Amino acid sequence: MKSAVLACSLALLCVGFALPAAAAVREVVAAKSEITFSVKQMGVPVSGRFRRFDGQVQLDPDTLAASSAQISVDIASLTTGDEEADAVALDEPWLDAAGHPRATFASSAVRALGDDRYEISGELRIRGTPRTVTVPVTLEPQGDGALLASGELRIRRTEFGIGGGEWNEDELVADEVPVRFRLYLAPAR
Repeated sequence: MKSAVLACSLALLCVGFALPAAAAVREVVAAKSEITFSVKQMGVPVSGRFRRFDGQVQLDPDTLAASSAQISVDIASLTTGDEEADAVALDEPWLDAAGHPRATFASSAVRALGDDRYEISGELRIRGTPRTVTVPVTLEPQGDGALLASGELRIRRTEFGIGGGEWNEDELVADEVPVRFRLYLAPAR
């Protein structure tokens, strides 16, 4: 059960967006990136991550309206280190990896906050359910011309239809799931 709840944070994982410098396309390098989540089950934090995801960011710092970010997360790549818990999290009524194999994020707006900080708004879709979210993102230039985009998004699993049965009670499995990301954005091409 705890895996299931954790899995929903994955959706948040989808929330990995980036804001590069220069109107160019940047690919998310999964091998140098991470999307993690944590959920409380009976008051005890259970952490996990998604092993497979991809994405692409296009940013024009002079014209943020022309910028975009798309992230896609393979739900079946969820892992908490507990195979039994993972199986429950990936099954219906939790993340339903068979029926909804990907969680996605597609940006609709980017707003600069200053000091390499941005807010990215867009549609997060988990279990086929779309929700508009706004995610704070910090960019750190890397020595090789890449960017590291990091941030955290908190989702409510029940808003995406994640959970069911006795384990759906907030006292047993917390509704709020923080999803953290560190996305390595390759140099612009």
